[in-house]
Amino acid sequence: MLGPQFLIIGAARSGTTALYQYLAEHPGLFLTEPKEPHYFALAGTTPAFTGPGDRQTINRLAVTDREAYLRLYADARPGQARGEASVSTMYYPAAVSRVREMNPEARLVCVLRDPVDRAFSAYGFMRTRGWEPCGTFEEALADEPRRIAEGWHHIWHYAAMSRYGEQLRHVLEVFPREQVLVLRHEDMTADPDAVLARVYDHLGVPPVPRTVAPDPHRSGEPRSRFLGRVVSTHHPLKKLLSPLVPLALRRRLRRQIVARNIVRTSYRPETRRELVATSGPDLDLLERVTGLDVAAWRAPERASGRG
Repeated sequence: MLGPQFLIIGAARSGTTALYQYLAEHPGLFLTEPKEPHYFALAGTTPAFTGPGDRQTINRLAVTDREAYLRLYADARPGQARGEASVSTMYYPAAVSRVREMNPEARLVCVLRDPVDRAFSAYGFMRTRGWEPCGTFEEALADEPRRIAEGWHHIWHYAAMSRYGEQLRHVLEVFPREQVLVLRHEDMTADPDAVLARVYDHLGVPPVPRTVAPDPHRSGEPRSRFLGRVVSTHHPLKKLLSPLVPLALRRRLRRQIVARNIVRTSYRPETRRELVATSGPDLDLLERVTGLDVAAWRAPERASGRG
């Protein structure tokens, strides 16, 4: 059985779902279902994360057995490049070493987002799903050290997961720079075709027209926490309805329900100033190890329209 030849390794809440959906329609590429097996981060373990919803989500869904993980690629056709998109791979230090052990020629792709916006989007994502107990972003940030110490899984590490410099320094100690493509979320939003052309070139496949309408995981404050949990998690009601409703219709209904159920929120201006100040050294490191221009992420004021 053959494993991956490429991986989308992060960052969470930075456009990896849209990129996964774009790549999945390329006839020369095969991507696993689920999108995020989390194998390289959690290989050989029995996940026992303790945060709200962790038992129903990552603890149940992570694929941590090697043979089970390799079986995810069993349906790949000859000639297809095989890959997956676990955002945990960039965050857990041991993960990229496991990738290299399995395939030292693997091509890695990461999409990075303004660190504060990414952290806030992760907070909103968990509020949307009905798991985040804190009513404000600031309260959640203050509670983050306790959550990490008590074993809540990585999606809850709002500030820590935004320290890309630390993460990519380690990735580039394991893999040569030419095997790692680093992208910015804002570039993919502004011109997805140009970014996809770079990804296809990195993966060694010819470009194809983009036809898919990505269905990313939206974030915000839910009007109904129950409805948010039904549409955003593996709720029993969805299992009952799935055989009765075609997939395309389910996806369209989900987008409509989520859009109507979410209220966009923000955070205090001083929160961004504080987080930008503390992230400065890590952004210096990120620019040094990758050459990426992240000057806009240092802005102490939040640009309108971000969320």
